[in-house]
Amino acid sequence: MRRGESPRQRGEQTRARIADAVIELLTENALPPTAKEVASRAGVSVRLVFHHFEDMDALYRAVARAQFDRHWRGLRPVPDALTLGQRIDRSVFQRARLFDAVAPARRQAVLLAVRHQGIAQSLDLTNKLLRNRLEETFADELQAAGDERRELLAALEVAASWETWDRLRRAQGLSGAAARRVVARTLHALLDA
Repeated sequence: MRRGESPRQRGEQTRARIADAVIELLTENALPPTAKEVASRAGVSVRLVFHHFEDMDALYRAVARAQFDRHWRGLRPVPDALTLGQRIDRSVFQRARLFDAVAPARRQAVLLAVRHQGIAQSLDLTNKLLRNRLEETFADELQAAGDERRELLAALEVAASWETWDRLRRAQGLSGAAARRVVARTLHALLDA
C-alpha cells in the first residue's frame, strides 16, 4: 500500500485497473475476454477480480460506467445560436470523434448486451443521450416539422447513429472525413427541406 493510501482507495484503483483491462481486451479482440484474460491484463488474480466484482455482469456494469465517464460525458450541447449548417457540422464532428473512440468496445457491447443487462442498459442510456442531443440541437427544425416531427427525429437519429457511422467506416471503408461528409449531407437533406 502506498503511503497515505487507504484500503478503500487501493480497492477503487484495482477495480478501475480491472475495468480498463476489460476495455483494452474488448478493443483488441473479436471475442469477449475471459475472467482469466482480464486478470492477467490487470495484473491481478482471477480470485481478486471476483473479490471486487461478484460476477461478469457486475464487471461489465463497471466497464460501462468507465466508458461513459471517459467518452460519453464529453458530448456537449451544440449552441442553438449557430446556423443550421454550423450545427450540423459541429454535431457530425463531435459524433465522429466519439464514435471512432468507442467503436471497438461498442461493437462488443452490442453482442454482449443480449447476455448482460448492465450493458443493455448502458447502450439504452447512450442512445437516449444521442437522441436528446439531436432534439436539442435541431429543436427549431423539429418544431417546424409539426405533425412530422416524430418521423423527422427518427430519420435524424438513424442518419447520425453509431450504427450508420460504423457501416460507413467499416462496411463501406470510408475515411473519417468522407464518412463525416456523408452524414452531414444526409442531415442537410433531411433538415433543409
